[in-house]
Amino acid sequence: MTKKYIVFTSEYASAARYIAKELEKKLGIKFYGEEDLLIRTAKESGIDEKVLSEYDEKLANSKFDETLQLNELDLGLKIYNAYSDTILKIVEEGHCILMERGADIVLRGKVDFLNVYVYSKDMDKKVDRCERVVGIPKKDAPEYIDRQVMQRKIYYSTFSSIERGKMSEYDLCINTDTFTVDSLGMEKCAEIVKVAL
Repeated sequence: MTKKYIVFTSEYASAARYIAKELEKKLGIKFYGEEDLLIRTAKESGIDEKVLSEYDEKLANSKFDETLQLNELDLGLKIYNAYSDTILKIVEEGHCILMERGADIVLRGKVDFLNVYVYSKDMDKKVDRCERVVGIPKKDAPEYIDRQVMQRKIYYSTFSSIERGKMSEYDLCINTDTFTVDSLGMEKCAEIVKVAL
């Protein structure tokens, strides 16, 4: 069997993590989510987990200003390189599903992988996911979602020429609103990715 790699990039609160977890069960392939990658990167690079988390928070609170100061850019490059090293080590270990942390940027041209973008246009479902999964109150969820979107946008514009969310950048794009009634029920979406793989 050839190595199988799936990389998920997603719109925040689109339930991509639930698709990946479903695929982990269906395919028996290890799933590394954002938090898993953060923890492993901290351990392997020696960068404190708190520094990695604070950098995420800094990007999320950028108030839609896409420019980063030079010292922030230096730290960001160090963090990006640490994530890159971790992602490449994980891929060397064999079959895997990776989510975010620029995995699609890192792996482009290095290994063949199914590049999946997951999105949702239904703000009510996004808010429901935020409340049920992250514990964000409904009234605060739209602003929280916007901050997460900004964090991911800045990360991509800083470290790649990839236009995040542009459909032509990906092998498969899934609108989770189309395939689920329950905002966390991702079985059909997982089956679509499995067939595509």
